[in-house]
Amino acid sequence: MTRPTDLTNRHFDEIVASELTFDQIAEQYGEAVAVNVGIARDPDNPEVTGEMFARARPAIAVHPHLVAHDLRRRHQQEGLAKWEVSIELDTDILAYFLEGGPGWQARLNAALRQVVAGSTPGGALGGE
Repeated sequence: MTRPTDLTNRHFDEIVASELTFDQIAEQYGEAVAVNVGIARDPDNPEVTGEMFARARPAIAVHPHLVAHDLRRRHQQEGLAKWEVSIELDTDILAYFLEGGPGWQARLNAALRQVVAGSTPGGALGGE
C-alpha cells in the first residue's frame, strides 16, 4: 500500500480526476488519501489559499444585519443584549474584580454602568 507521503502532486491529481470510489482509494492508498481526494473533489469546499485569507473580512462588515440578528437571537433570554468583547485591563483593575470570586464580570459591568450614568454622552467622564 502506498503511504500518503509517497504520492506526488501529479499522482494525487490523477486520483482526484479518476472515477475511483472512496473505498477503492482507501484500500489502495489509505483512508487519509481518500479523505483528501473527497475534499479536493468537492466544488463547494475549495482549499483556502493565502489570497483568500488576505481578502477575508469580518462577518459584521459583510453582513451586519445577519450578525445583529444572531446576537439578538442568542441573547433574547437575557433581557438586555450583551456583547462579548475582548479588552485589555490594567493588572490591578482586573485583580480587584477577580478578588471577589465568581461574578467578577457582572461586578465589572455594574461598575462601568455607574461610570456611564455619571458621565456625559460620548464617554467623557465628569470632572475631567
